[in-house]
Amino acid sequence: MIQVDFYILQTNVKQRKERLACQIADKAWHQNYQVYVHTESQMAANQLDMMMWVFKEESFLPHDIYYSNTSSIAPIQIGYTEQYCNGMEVLINLSKIVPPFFKNFQRIAEIVDCNNMEREAGR
Repeated sequence: MIQVDFYILQTNVKQRKERLACQIADKAWHQNYQVYVHTESQMAANQLDMMMWVFKEESFLPHDIYYSNTSSIAPIQIGYTEQYCNGMEVLINLSKIVPPFFKNFQRIAEIVDCNNMEREAGR
């Protein structure tokens, strides 16, 4: 059975959503999970990529953008298409829709903005 965790933000600030995704990815990676972060677009994937480099002052999160480097062995992959990286265990969904491949993961982290429409969609 897939475990789904919902994280409800108290703000609509996009950087907070990305930062929380970095925190979840960091925790999962340190627990030896392979993590796939699904974003809405290539631009969103690039922004998250940049944040993962500077997320912590003392280190970065080992990651790649999946679609541009399908042979990467990084434990954290960022994607934005309907293709996903096989072998990943945790899905962090930053998209407004549930990706069609969600059943291929052991755990799912859904990050939901605080507005009512987003909360309803998250349900």
